[in-house]
Amino acid sequence: MVSQDPTRNRLPNTGKRKNRHFSCPSSELPDAEAAHGSSKRIKLDHSTTPPPSFWDRLSIVPLCPSALQELNRRNEQQITNEKRDGTASDPKIRSSRRLRAKRVIEDRLRQRKQLDHSLLSPTRLRQIKRLADDGGPDLTDLRGCFARQEDLMSSSQSSLGRRKRGSQSPVKRDSSNTTTTRSARPHDRAFQQHLTDHNILLDGYEYPGGHVPPEPENIELIAEALAQPRPSLSPSQLPKATFREFKRADDHATKENKVISKVIPIIEGSVGDSKCTERDVLFANLDPLTDGTITHGKPDLYYGARPEELDRQVRRELHGHIIPSTQHDLAIAPNMFLEVKSSEGSAAVAKRRLAYDMALGARGQQTLHSYGASEPVFDKKAYTVGYRYQDGQLKVYATHMAPPSAPGREPTYIMTQVGAFAITNNIDTFCQGAAAYRNGRDWAKKERDEAIALANKVARGGAGGPGPNIGSATSATNTECTSQDADTNHESHVKYNTIMRYRVTGKA
Repeated sequence: MVSQDPTRNRLPNTGKRKNRHFSCPSSELPDAEAAHGSSKRIKLDHSTTPPPSFWDRLSIVPLCPSALQELNRRNEQQITNEKRDGTASDPKIRSSRRLRAKRVIEDRLRQRKQLDHSLLSPTRLRQIKRLADDGGPDLTDLRGCFARQEDLMSSSQSSLGRRKRGSQSPVKRDSSNTTTTRSARPHDRAFQQHLTDHNILLDGYEYPGGHVPPEPENIELIAEALAQPRPSLSPSQLPKATFREFKRADDHATKENKVISKVIPIIEGSVGDSKCTERDVLFANLDPLTDGTITHGKPDLYYGARPEELDRQVRRELHGHIIPSTQHDLAIAPNMFLEVKSSEGSAAVAKRRLAYDMALGARGQQTLHSYGASEPVFDKKAYTVGYRYQDGQLKVYATHMAPPSAPGREPTYIMTQVGAFAITNNIDTFCQGAAAYRNGRDWAKKERDEAIALANKVARGGAGGPGPNIGSATSATNTECTSQDADTNHESHVKYNTIMRYRVTGKA
């Protein structure tokens, strides 16, 4: 059972509110704070190359290009440190190295003599002579077969390159090494292992014992909402020319940017308020979801709310969870995401990116639901959806949160597939997939608006308190809060902020 405290404490709008800020203690809005270069909230600078601590903290380091790149970097750093410390030129160290090398050579010569004696025995010589008389071994199977030059020389070139760098400059790279590092990507298997280590579980994950994470309790309701018919997408009403245009655009979109600009708009249809959707925005303003060693989230597309829809006080306090960009006029509190790949792209990379984006969105929605509560709310329901499109296939996912397994630990973010559509197959499947996308957009807006309305009611001290949890209006266990004095409200928020803070910093 997942424990939760449905009772919420109504907070009057007093001047003491800033004492319970857990992400932005300044009385100014985040944009003003950033403009003045406040040092009270330090942002981590994530590059596409993970820092050394990323690799040190992985429970398992997979064999992937980025791991080899880090190994090369550490080897080069060791050579640089030896040169800087003078250990590479120390006479005593050189002498000990010569002694070790001499012993190695002596051991090899001894082994060679023993091998020569065994090869030159009378019996072995007769066998060699007999084989030679017959023309030697049969090598006909090797005709026309040759090893690639780069395979023969990659290892020796790599080691030679390191020896050259030791005597010249550690910055220069051998060509064989640069080929390896160019293929490194920030969303590889190491990135997925990092997500797993921090309880961000992709769809299809199984625990070591073989059991699977639970699905959200409202997954059937989400599926029903996605399947609702839309008159504009009825196969009998939709012009066949529209489907032919879509299929042609998909066939010709060999690059990701073409898919986003030519294919996705046909699926989207009319987006309504263009201020509520953003493309290719770096989530540089959000607090780290894990330990701060991975790159920022950057979905191909997301849907959120206008900043002015959320109370100014709530934006100040929660901006590290709900305002994704440092450009604060962009859509906030996103809870619908899209990741796109061309037919030649990696489906695994798109899935990893989407899982990370959706976890960030789920955290923001959960923070809004918990605003004004005595402790974070975990109701086993999903309020965030995501779509992954590639080569005519549209897959739909939902992400929900589970409470930490122990105090001081991170909550679990669980990604679950809700549906899949082969929308280039025929006009019927196109209508089903496009309807699932547009219905999901409407569903996400409804859930987002309710969460924002709830937070606004708490921030403005509405009569009767914040009311029951979203999606649990009929639950008998959810009761409205009664008003309390300012001191009790302040103590409640101190407790709440302490609980919320450990999810970001790992400390109470």
